[in-house]
Amino acid sequence: MMKLYVISISMAVLVLAASNAVLAAPRGIVNVPVAVSAWNVKPRAGETTAAMEKRVKRGIIELVRGDKAKLDYDVSYWRLLSYLHDLPWPALPAGWKSWYLEKMPNPRLTNEQRDWWLERIERKPIYMMAPKEADVYLGWAQRQFPNLRERVVHLARKNINQPYRMYLLGEFPYEVYDPDPMFSLGKSDCVVFSEHTYAMALSHDWKEFFATLQKIRYKDGKPGMTTRNHYTEADWDKNNAWLVEDVTGKLGATTVTRYQEKIDRAKFFGNFGIGQDFKPEMLDDIYIPAQAVEGVLPKLKDGDFVNVARGQGSGVWMGHVGLIGRLPDGTVTFIHSTSPKVKEQPIMQYVNDNVKKNAERARKGNAQFLGFKFLRLRDEVLK
Repeated sequence: MMKLYVISISMAVLVLAASNAVLAAPRGIVNVPVAVSAWNVKPRAGETTAAMEKRVKRGIIELVRGDKAKLDYDVSYWRLLSYLHDLPWPALPAGWKSWYLEKMPNPRLTNEQRDWWLERIERKPIYMMAPKEADVYLGWAQRQFPNLRERVVHLARKNINQPYRMYLLGEFPYEVYDPDPMFSLGKSDCVVFSEHTYAMALSHDWKEFFATLQKIRYKDGKPGMTTRNHYTEADWDKNNAWLVEDVTGKLGATTVTRYQEKIDRAKFFGNFGIGQDFKPEMLDDIYIPAQAVEGVLPKLKDGDFVNVARGQGSGVWMGHVGLIGRLPDGTVTFIHSTSPKVKEQPIMQYVNDNVKKNAERARKGNAQFLGFKFLRLRDEVLK
């Protein structure tokens, strides 16, 4: 009998402990006066203030001890967020801060909450940010780097080491010919990297960034397979004349090379059964050959858009793109997305390395490196 009695007492203690655990809550998370104010709680008929406060406390504990993934989105979810919003920020446990910042719409964040979050976001490369974090960071970058050229280079460098992958973007949900998404933070190819960098540099928040990105990616900013800027020199450069101007012929190069290229959009779009009304176009353009690049380096500016000229046989095209930067010692750099990841290197290193590879490329029948075109942010955009 004695053994059974002891066991019964122990079970009672365990039940009591479990009951108290249900009522317990993380330290710093229960603040009845804050909840009363945030929820605009009033005593019920015949309810004392003490009873009301006890009811409010019970409501807090039920919210914070429950499964946040199962919160009633229409009531409990926003009730909890409103309560956390008004709690003293320093006292809020780190785990709750992270959940709150992930869920609370950014416009509702207090300055204190936003500043705390920014301190942590600043340590991340952009390719590891969530869109919600990028939304906050872009506003900070506008204030921190008021000069657009400086902001372009800063944002480009924030993506150094971003993994490279081709064929990332499409038009979904606008169209289903290419069902890939319309933005990518985690990975890039050379065009995606450059477009995202420019769009971010021109924007104060995520909404503006996404709209600007589509303006850059498509003719007249209208998303569609046939309006996307597929050809760098014939589409991207021309349709983004509002953003950049071609300065290839204005840099005083000792020599420029003229080339012609046939652009057959209908042939490309035929793969999708669309765009057969496009007529072939002959493009007449110039680039600065590799041997003349060093002479124009002093005239290049941060944020210039680089088109890499490649050729095979008599054909010439722009086969790679990136951005111009400059190191503290004045070295002009090429920031670009290339396999396996985004990198920044002295532009003359890129030139010399690729010139050396040309003989082997020619032997194998591959495209060779020829030189560059350069485009510059327009003065109107810089203002």
